[in-house]
Amino acid sequence: MKKYSRRGFTLMELLIVMVLLGILVALGTGSYASSIRRGRDNRRKSDLRNIATALESYYNDKGAYPTNNSNGEMVGCGIGDLGVCSWGGQFSDKNNTLYMVMIPDDPASKYKYFYIGTSSTYKIYTKLENVRDEGSGVDQAGYANTSCADDGTTLCTYGIASLNAVP
Repeated sequence: MKKYSRRGFTLMELLIVMVLLGILVALGTGSYASSIRRGRDNRRKSDLRNIATALESYYNDKGAYPTNNSNGEMVGCGIGDLGVCSWGGQFSDKNNTLYMVMIPDDPASKYKYFYIGTSSTYKIYTKLENVRDEGSGVDQAGYANTSCADDGTTLCTYGIASLNAVP
């Protein structure tokens, strides 16, 4: 009579290991995607702060903030300070004073800039991906119905403003 030795794993053991590995991969992928979204949102917030710094320099030189066009872009660049300061373009005035080498652009949605008619107030809005982000959706009085994309349905969820205004 031959005795069979048991070598290898049973089908049940292999299935259990595969299920556990699947769960770990799913958790890791979700965590990775979440951290990527948070990173992009942090970049958006940083971009808005950098734009605000450039706008304060512009205000110190000109005594007013740039106006805006109907697309939410700044108007205050180039000849006569009447050119559009495009997102992704240079922010400089008629005297070639450079305020930003490149105005940041958000490829996923759009930054929106608004000049409030008194020449002493501006607001800049964006859409954050992480809806649980601190500051996202807080005090939406100024941008509750502002679209941050060309489709007209992607609403802005985050904003900053000049020191004398509330986003």
